[in-house]
Amino acid sequence: MVAGDLRQMAVLRGTSEPSSAPGRCTLTRRQLAVWYAGGYRTATAAALAGMEGALAAIADLVQATSDREPWLPEHF
Repeated sequence: MVAGDLRQMAVLRGTSEPSSAPGRCTLTRRQLAVWYAGGYRTATAAALAGMEGALAAIADLVQATSDREPWLPEHF
């Protein structure tokens, strides 16, 4: 990530908006792309890939797409 290129996004009930509040998880752009594509099947895999945050918070983020996997490819 380029220095000073930090973005924050709040995700709540299936919608997301820019936010200035501190997040429960921290992802790079690449990690966000992997998550969005359904690449993290477990919170442990996401944490091992470098996603930062409490394991419970990471689990919540991973669970947000787990019932729709693979969900991104369905739109192509």
